[in-house]
Amino acid sequence: MDQTKVSQIVSNIFSLMGLSEDQFSVSFPDGSSVSVQINLPEDQTGIFIGHHGEGLSSLQLILSLVLSQRLGEWHRVSVNINDYQERREDALKNLAESAAERALSLKQEVVLGNLSSFERRIVHLHLENHPEVTTQSQGEEPLRQLVVIPKALPAT
Repeated sequence: MDQTKVSQIVSNIFSLMGLSEDQFSVSFPDGSSVSVQINLPEDQTGIFIGHHGEGLSSLQLILSLVLSQRLGEWHRVSVNINDYQERREDALKNLAESAAERALSLKQEVVLGNLSSFERRIVHLHLENHPEVTTQSQGEEPLRQLVVIPKALPAT
């Protein structure tokens, strides 16, 4: 991958979006993926992140598509705005723990809806080694839900 060309493409796109060079950085963590860190004043992050990160996901997809079209090969692109990804992951882990506790205290399944596939994956991974609960995704997109099930109950 031509890292200079990737950096230039990302810089051009962000320039058109009104971001200055000091508001973002591009790195290449494993040589085949692109990581973009954007730092903005808090009052400007909402428009980029969107509801539950939908704007952020869209920005990642657009960057991936543009880079793929320009470079002729697909590269995974990860965009993080003011450490949103880390904060969201922490919030999802707390949600997972809370759902596990609720499932155990109620002795019944607890349904977590309105999670993206990425968010469901974080919850699944966080609870996969939990000694007393298991997780399962049910339904079809866009209504797919994650279910936290006490292991004392049979999985559906």
